Amino acid sequence: MVYESLIAIVESHLSDLTQTWVDEVKKSTHLNTYQKLSDEELFNRGNTLFVNIQNWLINGASLDDAEIFFYNLGFKRFKENFPLTEIYYALHLEKKVLWSFIAWKDNTSRTLEAHDAIEFMTIINNYFDLGDFNLIRGYVDELHTQLSNSKKYNATELENLIPSKIKHQENISKYLFSEGLNIDSIK
Repeated sequence: MVYESLIAIVESHLSDLTQTWVDEVKKSTHLNTYQKLSDEELFNRGNTLFVNIQNWLINGASLDDAEIFFYNLGFKRFKENFPLTEIYYALHLEKKVLWSFIAWKDNTSRTLEAHDAIEFMTIINNYFDLGDFNLIRGYVDELHTQLSNSKKYNATELENLIPSKIKHQENISKYLFSEGLNIDSIK
């Protein structure tokens, strides 16, 4: 039930969630690069993230799908010259907006029980933690590639700066989720 409720919240309030995120971005002192985008482009970028969480939930909350989406997003934002701190903070605001909306909705309806709140929290936090990790991974991988191609660093210097082998050996399940927990157990 909670799983379906979360999908319904995002689905039925997609535009409001997106506009609230845009408003938060515009008033932030940490998102100068995002603030240079047109209102339409900013709205589209925020909307894309909310649509992705909606699709992620509808399609079964696949860790692989979230990993690919956020990895590619980090890669793309690096290519667009966005600072990593801004990308991370923009994603933080997305999570904040979603949580604020859920809290507001619950205050008006009083339908969220304690166990439901824990399920909501688990689903949303896992999604955004996975997003943070893979967004940074995609960004850093492209940074590594660009620095390697620039020939400004020899292989040893680059490896000391950004160890390429470590980036790809991390096991997301081990670090983001406890052993034995899978997404099916929180649906």
